[in-house]
Amino acid sequence: MPAPSSLSRPTTLRRVVLTLLGFIALAALGTGVGRWVRTRIESAKSPGAPLTAPAVVEAPVVLGRAEGCLVCHAGVTGLDRAHRAEAIGCASCHGGNLQARDARTAHEGMHRVPGNLADAPRTCGQAACHASVIPRVERSIMTTMAGVVDVNRRVFGEPPTAAPPHAATLGDSPADSHLRQLCASCHLGQPKTDWGPITELSRGGGCNACHLMYDSVATRQLAAYEATAPRNRTGIPSRHPSFSIAVDNGKCFGCHSRSGRISTSYEGWHEMLEAPGAAALAADTSARQRQYRLLEDGRYFTRVTSDVHQARGMDCIDCHTAGEVMGKGAIVSHARDQVQLRCADCHARRLSTIPPAHADAETTQLLALRGWTFTREERLAVTSTGGVLPNVVVSPASGARLRRKRTGEWMPLRAPLPVCLQGSGHARLSCGACHTAWAPRCATCHTKYEPGADAYDHLSQQDVKGAWQETAGPYEAVPPTLGITWNPRDAQHPRGVVETFVPGMILTLDRNRTAGAAPDQIVRRLYARIAPHTTSRAARSCASCHADPVALGYGRGELRYRIAGDSGRWSFSPAEPRAADGLPADAWTGFLQERRGMVATRDDVRPFTVAEQRRILTVGACLTCHDGNSRVMQRAIVDLDATMAKRSRRCVVPTWRSR
Repeated sequence: MPAPSSLSRPTTLRRVVLTLLGFIALAALGTGVGRWVRTRIESAKSPGAPLTAPAVVEAPVVLGRAEGCLVCHAGVTGLDRAHRAEAIGCASCHGGNLQARDARTAHEGMHRVPGNLADAPRTCGQAACHASVIPRVERSIMTTMAGVVDVNRRVFGEPPTAAPPHAATLGDSPADSHLRQLCASCHLGQPKTDWGPITELSRGGGCNACHLMYDSVATRQLAAYEATAPRNRTGIPSRHPSFSIAVDNGKCFGCHSRSGRISTSYEGWHEMLEAPGAAALAADTSARQRQYRLLEDGRYFTRVTSDVHQARGMDCIDCHTAGEVMGKGAIVSHARDQVQLRCADCHARRLSTIPPAHADAETTQLLALRGWTFTREERLAVTSTGGVLPNVVVSPASGARLRRKRTGEWMPLRAPLPVCLQGSGHARLSCGACHTAWAPRCATCHTKYEPGADAYDHLSQQDVKGAWQETAGPYEAVPPTLGITWNPRDAQHPRGVVETFVPGMILTLDRNRTAGAAPDQIVRRLYARIAPHTTSRAARSCASCHADPVALGYGRGELRYRIAGDSGRWSFSPAEPRAADGLPADAWTGFLQERRGMVATRDDVRPFTVAEQRRILTVGACLTCHDGNSRVMQRAIVDLDATMAKRSRRCVVPTWRSR
C-alpha cells in the first residue's frame, strides 16, 4: 500500500476537533453512523487501478485515528453494516502499520485472514468488539475436542488426565499421534490460511468457520484475482466477504460430514464404502431424482431418508443456539455436556416461556441484529437447562411457533401425540429412540501403524514419517441400536433413559509403532451414543424395537420366537461370525447375556441388562400375535404387568433358561 510521505500539521484547535470527531465515530460504531474526517496522505491506489505516482490525498479518520489503509483500499463493498470500513476501518480486523509510507511496511504484522483463534483476541475479540465471546469459543468442545481426545486415549489404554484434554496440547503417544493424523483437523483452533469461502473441505478457522460469508461477486472477483499471475495483477478485489449471524448449513458440513456423519445424514445422504459403477453414475442424471453424491473429498454417498426438519427447510441454527455452539465459558468434557436443547423444549403440550424483555443480554442483541420485535402477548421459549430460544415464540393467538433465523419464515410447532406420553411403558424412552429413522453404521474396523509410510500431522501441519492406517467394514443405513444412558443428576430418570447407539469402535488395534517389533494388539467392542439427526415424524414400529436383534444389541441375524405346547422360547442366530470374545463380530452384547467392564466410549452408557432384555422380548412375544396398535398392546404401554396378569390362557409367554 503506498503510504504517506508526510502528514499535515493541524493546529491545536484542529487536533481537538479531530479527537472529538474520533470519539463521535467510535460512538457511532454500533449504529453505523461514521463521518469521514480527512488528513493528508501522499500516494493512493483505488481498487482495480495500478499504482500511480505520488499524489497528495486525504485519508479518512476512523475511530479517532487516520486510517491509511483506506487510501489504497477505498471503495471496498460487501461488508455488513457493523463491519464496513467507514465504521471500523481495515486495521481493526487486519492490523498492520497505519503510519507506514510504503506497502511492504504497511502490511507488516497484518492478519491476512483475521478471525483465527490464535489472533482472535487482537481482531474479533478487541475490547470494543466481541471480547466476551472469544474465551467462550476457546473453551468450547469444538475447539478443545476434549471428548474425542479422552475417548481415543481410553481406547488405546492410555491413562486419563485430571482436567479435560485439549486438541492443541496433543503429544506423541500412540493415541495422540493417531488423532494428530486422522482427526485433529476438525477443531476451531485449526487456522484458516487462505482467502476464500468455507467449503466442504474447510476445517477450523475460528470465527470464520461459521460467520464468513462470500457472495457470488466476492467469490468471482477472488477467483479472477488468484488466476492472474502476480506480475500481471493491476488491482485487488473490491468486493469484501461479509460476516453474518445467518449461518448456513454449509458452514457445519466440513467437519460434521465426518465421524458421526451428522450433516450428511440430516440431508439424507449415506456414505458408500465403494464408488457406484460407471453405469449407475451415467443413469443418475436428474438433479431432482439424484441418487448419488460425490463430495469434494472424494467420498460417494447414496440417497436415503432426510431428517423431517431438513425436509421442512430448517437450518442447523434454527435448533442450535449460540450458547450451544460457542459454549457458555465453562470447559466441558464431552459434547453432550455443552448441548442444551431437547426435543421437548419445542415439542410439548406447554412450553416454558419468559417475556422477551427478560431475555439475557446476548439473546437481546441477537434479536436486535435480526430486527425482530414482539407483541405484548408474545413470549420466548426456555429450554430445560434455562437457555432462551430466541426463535420459538408462544402467544395465545398463534400458539407455539418457530421462526427460521435466516429467512424469518414462521413454522408451527406440534405437541407430542398422546401415545408418546401415556403410561409407564415408554417413560424411559428418549424421543430419538422412537423417531430416529436410521443411523450410519459400520461394525468393523482395523487400525495399524506403518512406520515407513508417509502421513500428514494436522496439528503441526507438516508431513511426518509413520502413518496410522484404518480399514473399515461395510457401511449400513439401518435403525440404530438402543441402550441406556444415565445421569445421576436426572432425578426424573434414576434408572436411565433409552437412547440411540451405533458401533463406535469395534476394532482390532495394533499399537506397535516400531518396525519389526511384535504386534501390540488390543480388541475393543465399544458402542457410542449418537444423535443421527434423521428424525422421522412416524415412529419406529413396535416390532422394530421389541423383536429386532440390531435394536437389542445382538447384531444382525435371525431372532425367532417359537411356541411348543404351552411354552415359548426366543432364539438368535447371528449373521456375523463370532469373534475371540465369543460375541458376533457386530454385536454390542450377547443374546440374553450381560456385559461389564469397558463396553462403550463413555462410562455413563451401557447395553440392556438381562432383565431389561427379557422384558423387551416379552412384549416382542406378544407382538407375534397382536398388532402394535391393538387395544391390548396399547394397554400394555400403560401398564405391562397388569396387562400380562389379565392375559388369555391362549397367550404363551416366554420361558427363560437359567444361566
